[in-house]
Amino acid sequence: RADAALAPGGVARGGEMRRGFLGAAPPKRAETPPEPRGDPEDGLGFDRAFERALLAQEAGRATEASSSSSDRTLGVTLRSSAANAASLDGALTRHWPHGHVIVPSADGHADNLMLMLHGRGDVPAPFAKLARSMALPRTCCVALQGPHPIPFVDDGRAWFTFMDQESFEPIDGSDPTDTRRVDSLDRVVTRLANLIDALTDPDADADADDAAPTPTWPRSRVHLFGFSDGGTVALTVLTRAHAERKGRLGGCATVCASLLPEQIKSLVSRERDDGSSGDDGSSGAPTPVTLTAGESDRVVSVSSVRETADVLIDANPGHVASIHATPGKGHAMVGGERGEGEMRHLMEFWSLTLW
Repeated sequence: RADAALAPGGVARGGEMRRGFLGAAPPKRAETPPEPRGDPEDGLGFDRAFERALLAQEAGRATEASSSSSDRTLGVTLRSSAANAASLDGALTRHWPHGHVIVPSADGHADNLMLMLHGRGDVPAPFAKLARSMALPRTCCVALQGPHPIPFVDDGRAWFTFMDQESFEPIDGSDPTDTRRVDSLDRVVTRLANLIDALTDPDADADADDAAPTPTWPRSRVHLFGFSDGGTVALTVLTRAHAERKGRLGGCATVCASLLPEQIKSLVSRERDDGSSGDDGSSGAPTPVTLTAGESDRVVSVSSVRETADVLIDANPGHVASIHATPGKGHAMVGGERGEGEMRHLMEFWSLTLW
């Protein structure tokens, strides 16, 4: 059923999803009492009334709780007081000191957390603006800033090394002995994985001096959304999480992004050497993925996006990856005259994966 929903305008692959993946009906939620939810400018907009409403919802769905111990709470973990922007901002600053923008959920709920990763040479602000315009229900969005400044580019940031620091020539992955790009990518993925761990472990910042506890989410409600190099980082985060058997994330959506050629070669070589897929299925359901592409993109070609989807599926049995290619679109973020179908595809994906 979920595969059919992902198919319009794109290519859905991966066959039947595992039980409890995306095919299950969404859980019933109690109606939230019509009480004030705090100042929308004050971070996540939580106040005591909203905290009571969330706790009441949690009590009402106890019989529907997941078998996963980390899924025992609805949305953010609420301990001694309601989660607020100050505590989330503090956690982000500790674990991702490169910069971020928090976009609270428009409806006052924060059952989902979406980490948004911009493209090379960009900053978080445009992604934060997109988050506000999309107004995804029950979702707090955080636009992260890439860690590396780019020479001669005002304010623009990169996620990993992409050029020689002396000659400024691009690193294209054609030299198998040149691991600078992949090594740099691995380092930033480690940092981002640590951030996700901190935002999904209620005890990660137990010793922090924050006035309010750090809000946390179950891993299955943390989502990644990345453009170009930011999408490459997002795809690498989820593949590593699956390989390390950390449990799946809620979903990963990318725009004009693929795994690096070096990564694809490594994964294909590993599968060939093993004589089987990269996973025996014991690590649980992999993170659902959708990839959108521009058929006229000369930076990240449609073929590389399709190859990425193929590798993800081959490496992870039961994986579901969908592709949506937009005719005439180049290397650009969602929007413009050609962006309506692409945005509709993304919204269909999030309607299936967001809590």
